[in-house]
Amino acid sequence: MIQEEEGHMFTPHKARCSRLLLCVRVLTLVSLLSTVAVAPAVAARRAATSLLVVNSEERSGIYSLGKEVVFTIKAAEGAGAVDLDKVAVTITRDGWEKIVMPQANRSGAALAVRFTPEAPGWYLCEASPAGEGRKAAARAGVVVSPEKIAPSMPEPKDFDEFWNVRRAALAALPLKTDLKAVESPDRQIECFSLEAPCPHTNPVRGYFARPKDAKSHGCPAILFVRAAGVSGDWCKASVKNAASLAKQYGAIVVDINAHGMLNGQPPEYYRDLEQKELRNYWTQGTDDRDKFYFVGMYVRLLRSVEFIAAQEQWDGKHLITIGESQGGGQALAAAGLDKRVSAVVALVPAMCDFAGPAVKRSGGWPMPVGRNVESEQAKKAIDAVRYCDNVNLARRSQAQTLVFVGLIDTTCCPPGVFATYNSLPGTKRIVAYPHKPHNGLPKEDAWIGEISSIQDDFIRGHIGK
Repeated sequence: MIQEEEGHMFTPHKARCSRLLLCVRVLTLVSLLSTVAVAPAVAARRAATSLLVVNSEERSGIYSLGKEVVFTIKAAEGAGAVDLDKVAVTITRDGWEKIVMPQANRSGAALAVRFTPEAPGWYLCEASPAGEGRKAAARAGVVVSPEKIAPSMPEPKDFDEFWNVRRAALAALPLKTDLKAVESPDRQIECFSLEAPCPHTNPVRGYFARPKDAKSHGCPAILFVRAAGVSGDWCKASVKNAASLAKQYGAIVVDINAHGMLNGQPPEYYRDLEQKELRNYWTQGTDDRDKFYFVGMYVRLLRSVEFIAAQEQWDGKHLITIGESQGGGQALAAAGLDKRVSAVVALVPAMCDFAGPAVKRSGGWPMPVGRNVESEQAKKAIDAVRYCDNVNLARRSQAQTLVFVGLIDTTCCPPGVFATYNSLPGTKRIVAYPHKPHNGLPKEDAWIGEISSIQDDFIRGHIGK
């Protein structure tokens, strides 16, 4: 479902039906701390095993508070005979608490589960055939009064001071970029390997592409940032991707990896980093704001924007950040850190509302705050990680923003994404897919629109092409 704003507007629904008292108990969750983006093919194989289909009565998955939510469960097409009377159904709120539901009611060839939420948030329905377990579960999600989902905690009082110290360190280290020409996959585009030193962290490393006929101050710019992981292809900067975007939009393009890794190395180089220096990198420094791993990642974003702004071909107006998952989080963060970012495309963004457990909901990936928020470890994490939290950076963004969210995504959970989205002050649009997990787009949600098509329309609308 597409929600579009210039200000703050969500599609309303009229309330009906009496309230149902919802008793809750803590849901034991499978640990997601080490979860990173999984390959789309793997996600597709997992989704294909279900014998059931789950849908909400409101096809968009967007409900207003007070409206009865209805999930229907039926056998998937071609699944054969499924005993619906033995289907196990659970409803979970905000990835945190399982709602104790009345027994699902049989209605012909389907089960109907009805409840009226008492609070705004994300509600996930999971249905499993008898004897099949959760691996064969079908899922659908809804979000109730998404405009009311707020950040879990206030920002640190010295938030701007923290980042001004990093900006000063960057300013003290002049931009000296090492550009080396590399073979381009397109004769109309010239490509370079890029390296730009950063203070107290690894350099920016990636690829830079621009049209050969680019005129002075004549091109929009794109900064493409990468998803979580180290050795996968989706984690590495790509000269092919940089050249393709440069041709598609007549843009100058920088495609960087998140870690400052060397470009174009043999597989063993990345595997070695993955097993040693960057092993579980997302857990590094979660008890110290100065050592939290994502601080260095965000410094590289600042330097990348600085490099783009220094290019003669940049038109000085249009600078778009694009990313998915960890990359989506970086795309949002860059706009909060540097007002020269004019537009953002954030697909299922990470790093959104880390402190979610403080209000009994799943936190944003990499979920650095545990369930026991009163523990000393959790308190230290909350104090440390909020300087890199997009719910705080979003308030400082002046960019036009497009966000995609999956309502069955348990890696980058919807509450944090909506809390961040609601903090954005400018023109914004969010596209919610009721059946979308972290990767891929299931056929049930194709009616909403293909992600690539919506993204392309947004970018062309922004740059006027």
